Amino acid sequence: MKKLTLMAAVIFSLSSCVVYESHTVTGNPIGTKKGVAKGGAFSKDKDFTMATAAKKGKIDKIGSVDTKVTVFIVPFYKTVVTGE
Repeated sequence: MKKLTLMAAVIFSLSSCVVYESHTVTGNPIGTKKGVAKGGAFSKDKDFTMATAAKKGKIDKIGSVDTKVTVFIVPFYKTVVTGE
């Protein structure tokens, strides 16, 4: 029983999940500029919104938004905004 519990704990700790979404939120062209906002469970700055990514990439007109959430024991978030 101890081996089975240990095996289940190891499998659970090594498993991960990735959710990826891509959105074309406006009719604006995709453009050449790219802004990225990242965050994790233990990050100081947990602002990984579209507005933050657009601000970091100096984007005025958003063309598309990609969101990626990776969970490997703790979640990590990444938002990528493209546009002009």
